[in-house]
Amino acid sequence: MSESYLTYAAFALVCLILLTLPFVPAFREWRYPTDLAALPVSANYTSDIDHFARRLHADVSAKLGDGPSTGYEDFEFLPVQPDAGDWKGAGKRLIARASIIDSDAILSKQPVYVRGDLHAGAGSAFSAVYATGDIRLGPEGEIHDWAHADGVLRVGRNGIALRRVSAGVAINLGNETWFERLHAPSLHFGSRDGSGPEPYTGTLSDASYADLPDAVQQTPSLFLIRGNCALPPDCIYRGSLVVTGFLTIGMGTRVIGDIKAREGVSIGYGAEVHGAVTCEKRVYVFKQARAWGPLVSESDVLIGAGAVIGLPDAQTTVTANNIIVEDGVTVHGTVWAREIGMVKAA
Repeated sequence: MSESYLTYAAFALVCLILLTLPFVPAFREWRYPTDLAALPVSANYTSDIDHFARRLHADVSAKLGDGPSTGYEDFEFLPVQPDAGDWKGAGKRLIARASIIDSDAILSKQPVYVRGDLHAGAGSAFSAVYATGDIRLGPEGEIHDWAHADGVLRVGRNGIALRRVSAGVAINLGNETWFERLHAPSLHFGSRDGSGPEPYTGTLSDASYADLPDAVQQTPSLFLIRGNCALPPDCIYRGSLVVTGFLTIGMGTRVIGDIKAREGVSIGYGAEVHGAVTCEKRVYVFKQARAWGPLVSESDVLIGAGAVIGLPDAQTTVTANNIIVEDGVTVHGTVWAREIGMVKAA
């Protein structure tokens, strides 16, 4: 009988050991951690707008012997004066060793790298393109995946500039052009022919948020208003403002601080916000208005003709689900339409 007990006890002990063994490493790591350092994270292609451009540049540099191997140096070289067949029939990524200037349409399904400028005629279409100089696509030009120019990138009227488009100097998009994500020191929308609305000129007077109805001072420089709020025209307000309703900034009024509103923001003709604009719903930036940014909406942003967002020496971000900009708008920095953006003729 005692032998039976010993057998059962031995069997139970073996089972217990077998069940416990898998947990030993976890217990040991819990008691004496060995992996305390942060995980190394490479460049995040979801937030880095020129990620793919830099990857292509690295691959080309390796192919040409100007950089270390990347393991992805499989390319075809374009002739000095490529014809339509050289673009359409390519089975690999393409390299042009010199500038390409063509008044006809260029169609390429393969990513293209150009050492120099790339000028293509109306109706040109690229999956991806990189130029160490300028890129100029004529009317109805299309970029389907990404594009980068070390200089200036231009897309003519009725164009498509989807996914990621960046430039080292400036991006110019013609009227009726669709876009998603843009980044450059200067972004210019529309014809820029100098025929936009006249700059607003008015005499400004000092004002205080404390004089507004239902204003509650939260800190020396922050006020809260529950409900809607309208700032009268031609005033200067100093400090930041939070509004739980809809905020209207009158014509020519200047806000030296940040603003945040829940139900929407309207920045009047010639008005200025020297700070951030944050809103859960739609933001209207009227003609000739100025905002230092960032300008963030969880809904839509509409920017009127002649408006300027950001500063040349202080780039910023405009982001919303949908963004519509009129002819003559300038943004310094990044414009990110999470769904779609459009340049609307005035």
